[in-house]
Amino acid sequence: MQTLTILGGGSAYTPGLLQALIAHAGELPLTTVRLYDTDAGHLAIVARLTSAMAQQANAFKVEVAPTLEAAIAGADLVLNSTRPGGLAARRIDESLPLEFGLPGQETVGPGGFFFALRSVPEALRVAAVMQDLAPDAILLNYTNPSNIVTQALVNRGGVKVIGLCDQSDEDLLALCHALGRPARYTFRCNGLNHATWYSDVLIDGTPLAAHNAPLAPPEDYDDEHKLRFELSLALAREHAGYWPNSYLPYYLFPQAFVAHARRVGPRSDVVAASLDRYYAHFEAEGKRARPELKFFRGSAGFGDLAVTAIRALASSTPHELVLNLPNLGATASFAHDTVVETRVRVSSAGIERLPAPHLPTSFYGLAKQLERYQRLTAKAAAGGDHQARVAALAANPLVGKPLLAANMINQARASYPDWPKAGA
Repeated sequence: MQTLTILGGGSAYTPGLLQALIAHAGELPLTTVRLYDTDAGHLAIVARLTSAMAQQANAFKVEVAPTLEAAIAGADLVLNSTRPGGLAARRIDESLPLEFGLPGQETVGPGGFFFALRSVPEALRVAAVMQDLAPDAILLNYTNPSNIVTQALVNRGGVKVIGLCDQSDEDLLALCHALGRPARYTFRCNGLNHATWYSDVLIDGTPLAAHNAPLAPPEDYDDEHKLRFELSLALAREHAGYWPNSYLPYYLFPQAFVAHARRVGPRSDVVAASLDRYYAHFEAEGKRARPELKFFRGSAGFGDLAVTAIRALASSTPHELVLNLPNLGATASFAHDTVVETRVRVSSAGIERLPAPHLPTSFYGLAKQLERYQRLTAKAAAGGDHQARVAALAANPLVGKPLLAANMINQARASYPDWPKAGA
């Protein structure tokens, strides 16, 4: 496990990832980290900074690959963290559904469907190159919507794939902060990515139900995250012993998010402004002899989860992680080959699935709807025709009707500058 390739290496998340890799370099056999990105300008800024960071720490070598093929050839690990279409497409993902009275969100609902139509073909292209040029490599998928992209890769076969998402850690950290407790927690989980339920939750060694402190969203949360927390709390009170993934309320309280989005505008606009500031900071730091990088994300962010997975894969000691993988008997709630989000043990010897807890009974119907949507969308995004896309979008619980799905797809075809061709 000497060469790690990062696709989307020009992302503002990459310096945080590299800092986490450097912090654990003594545990990792990495000698080379390759960066590849279609945005040459951002890639140059990030490469200059991360090269200086690695050199200063006397860690691995950071290099830039000129093509996807050069980036992947001979790699041991490939981390796919790309965003096909960029923030311009994300803005449409978030705004187009609102025209139909549905939540505009980049992974949930129609926005996630349109994102999948861009992300899945690119991920399958990566898998094809890996099969030719790095057949023994492991693909770590961080590209959203994670469950659909990972499902499409599993359906294709030919490469070893692990789906990553840090939402469970983010949700449990929010609980710790709300309770005023240290960031120490354990839990079990079952469900699909962004539609999981946590159970057997211990916060600082004490069952969640035994904590008597009033729960309120962390003060540093923005309005959207506060809304998600408050609605998650409402769901938890209705399902004793469980806490929901904070994206689940989108499906159960859609109009609350429609109203919020119409009031504050697309989240992508806020992200774009933040990224401009970070790239300016990265460029300045990259020119310093000894750069001092500030984390882009918190302690449960992109860098930490990816590095935790890489450390686990390199270790003879099993690490317990929450990953997105084919079910293979972890839970009776979903089909054998459906990609689920569940707790596993990971080591250099492989991945062991742990038995998942039961889902709340009232959620089972929605879970089966979301499973069907995930599987249909993975196939439609991989090369389905117009009717396959309509059927897949109609299967999303927030859409539900073929006529509405067809109207949304027609509107999308006119809105996205690079609308993907059916069957491509």
